[in-house]
Amino acid sequence: MDQPIFWGTLLTVTVLVAALRLRTARPLLDRRAIAVGRVELGVAGLSVLVLAFHCAAMFFGAWVDAIPGAGAPADAVRAMGIASHWAYWLPATILLLAWRRVWWPALALLFVALLGVGITMFWPYPLTTHLAWLAAAIVVSLFISTALLRSVPPANSHPGAQHPARTE
Repeated sequence: MDQPIFWGTLLTVTVLVAALRLRTARPLLDRRAIAVGRVELGVAGLSVLVLAFHCAAMFFGAWVDAIPGAGAPADAVRAMGIASHWAYWLPATILLLAWRRVWWPALALLFVALLGVGITMFWPYPLTTHLAWLAAAIVVSLFISTALLRSVPPANSHPGAQHPARTE
């Protein structure tokens, strides 16, 4: 598998789906979407960042190592020992918990995809198998975040809310 094409395709799909969501300004499957608060979004976002760091440390080591302070954690991830396991399985589990109220078939797909990524990473599987599971996890995550999540508006943002006057 030609990795630049693989990563370029995933990046293109991600950008296109994000642009579609921004253009529609609502979840793509509005009927199935759930409202998530800032805490859930923050926890999910942090989990995704840790998972992305794990992936970047493995596939884009030189770029990650160029970031001040990132070399030691990246080395721990690349060693594939217990630290690498914790750096994958813990944020993967936390992501599933943060999105626990999502439509159950989508959450089940994400669980299976994340499990596939972890198994093919830590057990001896061909790289192409791991990359296929990785693509599946990314696509399912994109689907959930763009089609099934809506943010909770701030408490005072409903149409009849009185906004305090500015004092300048």
